[in-house]
Amino acid sequence: MPRLISLFTSLLFLILTSCGSGQGEQVVKASETPGTVQSEVKLNPDLQAKLGSWLKKDAECYGIVVGYFADGSALGKAVKCKVVAINPDMIKMKTIESVSLLEGEGCDKMGLAYGDTWWEEEGDIFKTREEAEAYLSDKGWTSKRK
Repeated sequence: MPRLISLFTSLLFLILTSCGSGQGEQVVKASETPGTVQSEVKLNPDLQAKLGSWLKKDAECYGIVVGYFADGSALGKAVKCKVVAINPDMIKMKTIESVSLLEGEGCDKMGLAYGDTWWEEEGDIFKTREEAEAYLSDKGWTSKRK
């Protein structure tokens, strides 16, 4: 019986120590693997062509918010934001201002609030507010048609 307890204790000790050291080794290996430190991500060719080279993490820029209505019309506004993360196929954006599409019409929730985030996949990101507003105007999204 004492031999069984001794064997069980030894086995338990081996399991606990091997589990702890295995996790530590995995963390070290993961941090030493080339490419795990995200210094600069390359965008896919479509996004790269649309955005150019100015887009970097922490850059302030402008996104757009667009609302589509039952009558077939659409309304959009530019929103100041910051680039939070960049992946090859999408850019994570965070608003640094609030914007409401229909102010004064009882639809305060139709828009974006300060601190909202989203993953931009189409590349509708602009360096200046004027560029964003020109894009909205070209699309016909600057006023709600009745």
